[in-house]
Amino acid sequence: MSEHDTNDERTDADERSTDRTDRPDSAGDEEVRSWTESSGTGTVNIQDLTKVYGTDGDELVAVDEMDLHIEAEEFVTVLGPSGCGKSTVMECVAGYLDPTEGEVLVNGEPVDGPDPSRGVVFQENRLFPWKTINENVRFGPQMRDSVDEGRIETLFDQMGLEGFEESYPHELSGGMQQRAELARLLANDPDIMLMDEPFSGLDAMTKELMQEKLLDVWEDDDRTVVFITHDVEEAILLADRVVVMTARPGQVKDVIDVDLDRPRDTNVVTSDRFNELQRRASESIHDEAERAMEQAEGRA
Repeated sequence: MSEHDTNDERTDADERSTDRTDRPDSAGDEEVRSWTESSGTGTVNIQDLTKVYGTDGDELVAVDEMDLHIEAEEFVTVLGPSGCGKSTVMECVAGYLDPTEGEVLVNGEPVDGPDPSRGVVFQENRLFPWKTINENVRFGPQMRDSVDEGRIETLFDQMGLEGFEESYPHELSGGMQQRAELARLLANDPDIMLMDEPFSGLDAMTKELMQEKLLDVWEDDDRTVVFITHDVEEAILLADRVVVMTARPGQVKDVIDVDLDRPRDTNVVTSDRFNELQRRASESIHDEAERAMEQAEGRA
């Protein structure tokens, strides 16, 4: 397979997005029904989701009977140790993977494959190296004959990419590449944005700038965002709610409401309330991180 073919496959993936959803174990049938039938564009429900890899005799349960509900226009971060199934859940919501059991509903309808209304940003950018930044950002809308010139111009302005439209990805820094990746996602105008540790490879200053940029974009557009991270501070800074997952097999261990005022910027991390929330999240994930480490050592 050529590099061009590989990247074309990746581009198709870039036009998809994800969701996620939470349901307390104590929820009654009527409450569950109300979630399933909720009407906001961008609502996600994950119900009894189980994903098993492998075959009989060599199976690995990545996610086990996970329930999660996400409201339309909510910003949810998913925090968990390595190997807990965070990315597996994302791929089920995006439509890249089929659940072994259970289901994922978006706007009350079962997910049946990828869809441009669910856009995904990955840890490594998926920009086409042979296309300019302008061509990369326009790619999705052009595939659907729906290029909005005003929107493209606005995205370049929002992402601070003016003057770099005709540059190629390798000519940009890592932070600017991620800005271009975010612009390309937003050019598709998705209802739901799923972001799988998109800033983890950036230096501390660039990461902070990208966090603020994402908050600005989300507060302007009011999309549903699901953001996967290992970073406790990042999880609290961005979210309306933080979902803490257990070590494998992944389940919802804790859901933390982040009652910090919006609009929000990185200065909030010095507040007393932020520190209280950070302590709670750190305590919640600590034992799970130890379990994940023990699991990894046991499989070595």
